[in-house]
Amino acid sequence: MRKYIGICCLLAMAFIAGCIDDRGNYDYIPSSEVFPVEITGLDTNYDCLVGDILRAKPTVTGVEGEKNLKYTWFVYQRGVAFSKEDTLCHTKDLEWLVDCDVNNYYLMFEVRDTVRNLLVKKTLNLTVGTAYSTGWFVLEDDGANTDLDVVMPDGKTTENLMVTYGSGRMEGKAKKMVFKDRHPQEVENVDGTVKKEYKKAFSVISEKDMRVYDAQNMSVLKYRNDCFYEMPTPLNPLNIATESVSDEVNIGGKFYLMSTGNIGKFGYPLMGADGTENYDIFKEGILYSQHCYLWDNVSKSFVYAYTGNSGLTLLNEAGDGEANYGPVSNTGCEMKLFRFRQYTYVSKVATWTAYALWLNGDGKYEILDLSFVSTNYPIENKYSLPAGSGLPDVEIMEVHKTETKIFFGKENQLCEHNVSARTDLESRERVVYTFPAGEEIACIRHLVVDTKNAKEKMNRLVVLTNGVNGWRLYGFEFINGGGEFDMTVLPENALIGQGEGNARYVMRMDNNVAY
Repeated sequence: MRKYIGICCLLAMAFIAGCIDDRGNYDYIPSSEVFPVEITGLDTNYDCLVGDILRAKPTVTGVEGEKNLKYTWFVYQRGVAFSKEDTLCHTKDLEWLVDCDVNNYYLMFEVRDTVRNLLVKKTLNLTVGTAYSTGWFVLEDDGANTDLDVVMPDGKTTENLMVTYGSGRMEGKAKKMVFKDRHPQEVENVDGTVKKEYKKAFSVISEKDMRVYDAQNMSVLKYRNDCFYEMPTPLNPLNIATESVSDEVNIGGKFYLMSTGNIGKFGYPLMGADGTENYDIFKEGILYSQHCYLWDNVSKSFVYAYTGNSGLTLLNEAGDGEANYGPVSNTGCEMKLFRFRQYTYVSKVATWTAYALWLNGDGKYEILDLSFVSTNYPIENKYSLPAGSGLPDVEIMEVHKTETKIFFGKENQLCEHNVSARTDLESRERVVYTFPAGEEIACIRHLVVDTKNAKEKMNRLVVLTNGVNGWRLYGFEFINGGGEFDMTVLPENALIGQGEGNARYVMRMDNNVAY
């Protein structure tokens, strides 16, 4: 028995030694030689609109004499894990009626040997939009009723979209519009059952009306009665905002929050901090996602609203060791301006910043430098206005997102206020631009467009003016993203577009993202 075991061990050792001594006499043939196919003649990026015919003619070389070839075009959504590849056709040349939703996609062309199951593919970027995916949306009115104009990338203005697409003007002067990528909407099936779909949508408010439009075709998703489970009376919207997980609207000082879990309708307003409806929310504030920082005109207090709560919450006062610039609840102050600056998320801490202007109990105007984190004490600093400042009398104001500057309109002049402790007016305020006589500034916005897929990146102050000949939209770029303008650029050289009516608000859409 020992003899057989010894023989087996010798054979195993010889086999192992043979393997170790094998110098790798294998012939590996690269796939490019087995299936030497090359795809050329295609663009890297394709941009098209819903309803376009997308044509692509690839050049395929290295297939001479090959049999059993199969050509396939696929489209699938970019950025979605495990998204289903949709087959468009099995022809070498693509001719496709674009009928998918507005989004960013991958377009793939594949050449396959069906016998040996070998393939070569080419993946391309595809952006599908509509006529309203990129442009300047200007909300305007005729003095009594609201409509919507859009300035296209080529500078051409298309006016009165509401009338053109059959819904008619909204009652009251124009106020504001927002865009939501996934607005929940109930849709009735052919069999009478109802399902929930998500739509790209514009929500628009006027002084007396509210609507939600399909952002792809301007059809009405919701008229005013469809926006609420119980219609507020009277309907006098003051502000609106929308983010990925919630929507907010201020109706006559009563505040409504809506999570995306329902069908896109607002329920009952939040209760006040005292458990009653005896509150009146100021027209401006921080309406951002699930977290909202507001001002109550009744109690003269800063309050916090959150989608998980049924009522408003007072903010904390300054604690021991904190810088204390006075109370934030029951302050006795009158709010004049309250404007959101920017949102940051650092080390898992979410912070919202803002500037506010109030008239304090001593009859003096003060600028508040605000930083909101949960319900913490928010006042970071406080600055008294110098005598003669134009800020107390203005209605049209905007804050710079990162610089300590406030811009405001005074008739046809764009003015700048530097937020600082200096008391001399000359160092705090100046006229930046003077627009043509007869024009009056109606809206100012600081827009920062810097996303990867943006068609036009910008760090720009945009200004809407109204005159006897209608509205005009101007854009002034900040130098190197800072707080200064190139003063050699005159207003007539900064004109973006113009149209009829009285403009009240402008929103930028860039590749299906709103600013």
